Amino acid sequence: MEKSEKISEIIVDMLASKLLGKKSIAIMYCGAVEGVARHLETILRISLGETNIIAISGDYAHNMLLPYISDFVEYTILLSSSRSQGCVNRVRQTLRLLGADLLTLLSKPLQESASYAIAEYKDTIEIDENLYRLSINLANIKLGLRIGAESRRIKRMEGETQISNIAKDVLEAYSKAVEATERCSIVVTTHSLLSIGEELSDIGYLYTTVDKVDMYTRFADSIALFYTTAEEHIVREVLTSIRAHPAYKHITYVKINTDPLTAPLYGLLLALYMRLKKLIAIGKSQVMI
Repeated sequence: MEKSEKISEIIVDMLASKLLGKKSIAIMYCGAVEGVARHLETILRISLGETNIIAISGDYAHNMLLPYISDFVEYTILLSSSRSQGCVNRVRQTLRLLGADLLTLLSKPLQESASYAIAEYKDTIEIDENLYRLSINLANIKLGLRIGAESRRIKRMEGETQISNIAKDVLEAYSKAVEATERCSIVVTTHSLLSIGEELSDIGYLYTTVDKVDMYTRFADSIALFYTTAEEHIVREVLTSIRAHPAYKHITYVKINTDPLTAPLYGLLLALYMRLKKLIAIGKSQVMI
């Protein structure tokens, strides 16, 4: 956990001064990291009330929008999964040609093509793929506290950034939910917890969001449903259709009972624990956290 905390501080130190005063910021994502991008978008919208914030797929932006938005986007943050190097290279090359100001947060391990490209860009931070989403979600919260401290909504997150102090309690509180999730055939999350689903998808779990669950229920006889207290009304609506399906058998409810902006941290601690258990099971126990 200490490693994620250190990485998050590096990210915040690099971003805080660059974002203040900007009128337009783009967050682009390559691969299965939309969750952390949307989390950052939400926090920046609250922290920088008058700034125009857009979060968009890197490939979509590259193919459709970059030549048309580069004149008014003053700063770009590019997020990536470790298997999306092609997208990263395309987007960075185009942004470089357009003269854009850019910070890239790369998930490791990297293939040689991406590693070679790093030398051309000074504002790049590499993060181990096991810690990528946790570190960036934590950085998002710390960034909000640093640049948006006047917001009452942001202030509510104070005291929840020391994950090394809360990890043990979180794992103990949700230990039964973790065991039940490991036996489920599909993981379903609300959109605020998108990064948890993406993390679990990385390690082999079938995953979807609540609005698409109807397309998957015929494949699943057991569901692990991750949501926050603030989203219980959405869950109730979804449960009606799930329970009506003939394939429905069992649902494990994993309710993260905390602020929706900090809830991804708690969920990612559980997902990281499940990832580590899988790595240990296959003999890869030397994982730095």
